[in-house]
Amino acid sequence: SMCRILSTMLTFLVHIIIIISHAAGSVGSVKESSDGNLLDLPWLAELCCASPADPHHQEGDGNDRGSAGFWEEPSDSGQTHTPPCLFRNSTSTPGPPQETEARGATCWDILCRVDETGEHLICDLNHSVTSTSSSSQTSLEVSLHCLVTQPDREVHTTHGTERMNCVGEDSITCSVAFHTLSGVAVVTANVSSPPAGPSVMLSILLRLVRIWRPPLKLTHTQTQDGELVLSWSYPIPHPNASTVPLNYEVRFNTSQNMSDPNWKHLKVARNHWVSLTGLRPGLTYHVQVRYYHPALPHLLSDWSQPHYIYLENVTYVPERVVASIGDGVTLYCVFNNHRVNARMAVWLQNDDVVPQRQYTAVNDRVSKITVGPSEQRLYDTLKCCQPSGEKYICNYRYATIFIKDPVIDISCVTNGDLDAMTCSWNSTQIQLNFLSMVADLSCDAMREAERLGESVTVVRQTKCVSSGGRKLKSCTLQPIRVTSCYKLWMEAKTDNGTRSLPVYITPIDHVKPQPPSGLSAESLSSGVLKLLWEAPGLQLNGLLYQVRYALSTGKAKPSWKVLESQSELLADVPEPDVCAVYNVQVRCIYVNSTGTWSDWSDSVFTMPHNSRAPDQGPDFWRVFQEDPAKAHTNVTLLFKYFTIVEPTYCVEGLVVQHQASGGVVTEEHIGRVSTYSFEWKDEVHFVTVKAQNSQGISTGNTNMTLNRHLKGQCMQSFSASRLNSSCVVLSWSLLTGRSVPSSLVVEWWGQRYQEGQGEPSEGRKRWTRLPPEQLLYLHGSFYGFEEYVFILYPVFVDGEGEPMYTKGKCLFVIINW
Repeated sequence: SMCRILSTMLTFLVHIIIIISHAAGSVGSVKESSDGNLLDLPWLAELCCASPADPHHQEGDGNDRGSAGFWEEPSDSGQTHTPPCLFRNSTSTPGPPQETEARGATCWDILCRVDETGEHLICDLNHSVTSTSSSSQTSLEVSLHCLVTQPDREVHTTHGTERMNCVGEDSITCSVAFHTLSGVAVVTANVSSPPAGPSVMLSILLRLVRIWRPPLKLTHTQTQDGELVLSWSYPIPHPNASTVPLNYEVRFNTSQNMSDPNWKHLKVARNHWVSLTGLRPGLTYHVQVRYYHPALPHLLSDWSQPHYIYLENVTYVPERVVASIGDGVTLYCVFNNHRVNARMAVWLQNDDVVPQRQYTAVNDRVSKITVGPSEQRLYDTLKCCQPSGEKYICNYRYATIFIKDPVIDISCVTNGDLDAMTCSWNSTQIQLNFLSMVADLSCDAMREAERLGESVTVVRQTKCVSSGGRKLKSCTLQPIRVTSCYKLWMEAKTDNGTRSLPVYITPIDHVKPQPPSGLSAESLSSGVLKLLWEAPGLQLNGLLYQVRYALSTGKAKPSWKVLESQSELLADVPEPDVCAVYNVQVRCIYVNSTGTWSDWSDSVFTMPHNSRAPDQGPDFWRVFQEDPAKAHTNVTLLFKYFTIVEPTYCVEGLVVQHQASGGVVTEEHIGRVSTYSFEWKDEVHFVTVKAQNSQGISTGNTNMTLNRHLKGQCMQSFSASRLNSSCVVLSWSLLTGRSVPSSLVVEWWGQRYQEGQGEPSEGRKRWTRLPPEQLLYLHGSFYGFEEYVFILYPVFVDGEGEPMYTKGKCLFVIINW
C-alpha cells in the first residue's frame, strides 16, 4: 500500500489569483471581499491533504468554501472520490492547527506578499513543520503569471504579460515583477505528493500594503516653549499604496558602542513628529524612525538613516531671522541645562547689554526678547547669558538677525595711476563679502535702467571675501574702467544673501592724485621761506596745491600751519624765527573734483640762512642729582640762548666740551636743545658749551668748573621782597675781605606748604645770572599768591661758593632785564 502511495503522483493545482488595484478607503484587518474569495495581502495559508486511508476528512461541502477557507472540486459521478484537502487561511485565523487536520496528512505553508519596493509579487511554498506525513521528499513547481486587467474582472478577460516558472524540493520562493498599476497575477503551484486530492483555487484581492523605504529627512527643532520636536517625511508613495495613516516607532540612545546600544523606544500613532523629553545637553543622541501598518504590525519598514541630535546648553528659536529696519524681532532663548533659570538671563545685542524692559521669562527654561535691527549693519548678533558678578557667562552660540537693505557707507578712491580703485566701508563685521559690477554707462543711466527693470550689460563682476577671522575693511579693484559706472554693495556670507543698499561710483570722479615731488625750501635773510615743487606725472585736469609747515621740535605731532590752496607751483612762507628749522610738506587735489587730496609729500627741513659763525655760545646753569649707589653725580645743564639782534647768523647746534683735571679734552656735538645731561665722576670737571652753525663755532663761550669742594662762604646777607605788583627786589652783601665772585646765579621756585614736598624738579626751577652788584630789580607779572624760595650762588672761575637761601611771599615772577 505504501509503495502504491509513493508511486502515485497526483498534481494539485493551486491557482491564486491576485488582483492589483487602487483600493479606496482604509485598509483594516484582513477580510474577505464581496465575492467571498478575494483577500488582502500579505496572504499566509496552510494546505494539508490527508492520505486516502483517512476518510474522516471527506467532511464538509461546498457551502463552506468562502467562509471556512475550504474548497474542493466536485467529483464526477463515475469516479472515486479523492482524499480531501483542507486549506486554512492563517492570515485571518491565527492560532493552533484545527482539529480537522488528518493524522498522517502532508502540509505546505503558502505565503504570498509584495516586496519592499512594491514592484514584485513573491510567493513562498514550504513543507510545513506540522506535517505528520512520513513522506521523505516532495517536488514543487511554481508558476507566476501576470495579466493586464480588462474592464471585467474575470480571469479569462486578461492578457498575459509576464510569467515565471520555479522548481524546487520541499520549499521554493518565486517572484514576478509588476509593470502596470493594476492587473491580475495567477499563481499555480503543482505539488507532487503521495496524497491525492482535488485541485484548489483561491482568488485574492490585493489592497496593497507596500513595505516602503524608511522615513526620510529626519530633523529636529525646539519650540518657543523649549520642547524638542523630532519630525520626518513620508516616502513618495507608490500609486497602489494604501491610504491608511501609518504608525511609527522611534528609537534613540547615547551609546557610543552601536553593537550593544541601549535603545529607548517611543510609539507614534499617525503623526509625523514626536516630542522628545529627558535629553541632556552635551550628549550626542542617535535617533532612528521606522513605520508599520496599524492593522498589520508585523509589516515593518527598515529603520531610517541615523539622525544625530546634540543639545547645546543654549538654543535660540529661531536661530536666524531676516528683518527690515524698523521691524520688531522676537526671539526665544532655551536653556537646555535645567539647572540654569531663564528668569536670571541677560541679553546682549552685538555684545552690548540690552535694557531689561525688552525681554521677559516665558518659563524657567525660556527667555523671550523683542529688539529692533541696527541701521548700519548687515546682521546683529544676540546672546542669552547668565550674570556672574560684574561679567556675564555666555555660550559660544548666538542668534543672528540679518537686516534687509541696510545703509553701509562705502567710499572709494582711485589711485593716481588710474589703474586701481580701493573701496572701504564703515562696518567692521566679519563674514562679509564686498561685491561689485561695472557697466559701460553713466551712473544715472544705470540707476534709471535698474529702476525700470531693464537689463544692464555687465562688463565685469568682482567679489572680495574676508579670510579666516580677519575683518574685511577694504577691497581693491584692479584693473578698472575709469569712466564706467560701478555698482557696489555688501553681502552677508549666508544662504539668505542679505545685502546692503547699493552705491554707484564712477572711478574718474574719485581720483586721489600722486603727491607733488621735488619739494625744496630755502631760508632767506629777509625772513621768508622760498618753496618750490613739481606737479605729479599723470594729470587729468588742473590741480590745486596746499602747503603746511611747522617748527621742527622732534615731537610726534607737529603743530602744523596750513596755507590757503593755490594753483601755482611755488609759495613764500613768512618765517617768524629765521634761526628755527621748519618741517614743510605739500599736497594736491584735482580742480572741481569729488576726489580726495593726495598724500602729503615727503618732509623737507629748512636750513637757516647763515653769513657767519655765532659770536658766543649759550649761557647755562646746572642741576645736580646725586647717586650714592654709583658714587657719581648726574649733572643736567640748562641752556639759555642769547637774542640775536641782526639775523646774520643762527645757532644750529651746540658743542659740549669736557675736561677732567689733568685729563683729555673731549667734545660732544648735540642739537639746538634746552637741556643736556652727563655723569660727573672726578673731583674737578671743566665744562664749556659752544654754539655752531654751517659757518663755524662761537669763540665767546661760557665756562663752568664743577668742584666737589666749595670755595667757602663769601655772602653776608640775601633778601627778596615784593616792591609792587610787577617787581621783586633782590639784595645781598658780601663779606669784607673775601674774594668777589665773577658772577652770581639766583634760582627760585614756588613752594606750597605741603608736608613731604621735596626738592623741585628741573622743570620747576627758574634761574638767571646776575652781575656782582648788590641790588637787582626783577620785573614781571604776578599771578596768584604763593611762597617762593630764592637761592643765591656765588660763582668763581675755579668753582662755586656757599649759597644763601631766602623766602619771599610774592606772586609768580617773569624776569625782564
